[in-house]
Amino acid sequence: MGNVMVTKIGDMWRKTVLQWRMTFIKSALLAFSMFSRIPVPRVSWNEKNMRYMLCAFPLVGVVICVACAFVQGCVAEWVLFYGKKISLPLIALCLTLLPVLITGGIHLDGFLDTCDALASHADREKKLAIMKDPHCGSFAVIACVLYFLSQFVLLLALCEKMYGGAVTISSENAFAQLIPGLCVCASFVLSRFLSACAVAAFPIAKDSGLVRTFSDASAKRFTAMWCVFWFVAVSALSVWLGGRYGIAVVGAQVVVFIGYFVMTKRNFGGITGDTAGWFVQVAELFSLSAVVVMAEFWG
Repeated sequence: MGNVMVTKIGDMWRKTVLQWRMTFIKSALLAFSMFSRIPVPRVSWNEKNMRYMLCAFPLVGVVICVACAFVQGCVAEWVLFYGKKISLPLIALCLTLLPVLITGGIHLDGFLDTCDALASHADREKKLAIMKDPHCGSFAVIACVLYFLSQFVLLLALCEKMYGGAVTISSENAFAQLIPGLCVCASFVLSRFLSACAVAAFPIAKDSGLVRTFSDASAKRFTAMWCVFWFVAVSALSVWLGGRYGIAVVGAQVVVFIGYFVMTKRNFGGITGDTAGWFVQVAELFSLSAVVVMAEFWG
């Protein structure tokens, strides 16, 4: 009798784990279909499949992280191992465009809409209406130009630090040379953990929209705990491998996250889908800035 009971419990446990695994896989597919341009199998948009979508959202950041790290590694092999010449502006341009090509610019769209709304200095309802407007305002264009210009210049400075004037070196020294860039790659993952955590925990400005839909469909407490746990884990790994550069990235992410809460609460009464995109873009740019400053003054 006892053996039968144990067998039944084991079967129920395996069935539960299998169901959770399938639900998480479907949630991950939905996350990739929504937040990236990577082709994935179609999955039905229902509450069950969306339950862990926010938990899987940082996996898009993992893809961007790996892609950018791969580019840096290929350049390192070409420049550091073989002493070949390569255009640093070309590398910086590639690293600037790669995240946009993978995501399709979905977060950039939210960043521009939020910049338009903030620059209006209007009341809360007017700002929300501006973000909802599909037309692109002049402040959004200005913000877009300044964002990409800043990102390109910072990446160029980072590439100069990693590859400029390099000679053929050993594989051990090559990894140390790439640490600042690899820490920047980690920001693509960290920003998405914090963004997902905000959707699960922060007040939401509107009773409709994608953020409201994602928040209502998600397992909020599980999502928040999941994102905090993995943010701490990835942060610890970044600090362990990257030292002061890892600290710079994590510190920048936390500062922007706190500022994000204050900004959205004061200006919009909570977060929206557009402000979520604003956070991802700003957190990544601040992380890049922090690493470049660290490399220039304490490298």
